[in-house]
Parts: sequence; structure tokens; C-alpha cells
Amino acid sequence: MSRDLEGKTVIVTGGGSGIGRAAALACSVAGALPAGESGN
Repeated sequence: MSRDLEGKTVIVTGGGSGIGRAAALACSVAGALPAGESGN
């Protein structure tokens, strides 16, 4: 598995569910530190 985002911080909106959650998890697997927000 590639670690292209190792040590990077990514901002994901809507990370609580759906596509936003999937994006945050994918970035985390790639080595990033996801910072997310899920406002209701």
C-alpha cells in the first residue's frame, strides 16, 4: 500500500458518514492525519 500522504494533514468535511467518512478513512490508510467536521 502506498503511503503518499504520510505525515500530511487533510481536511474532510462531512466526515461523519457517507462519502466524507470514506474519504477520511482512505486518507488515513494512506498515512494522513484527517481533520474532519460533520455539522448537523
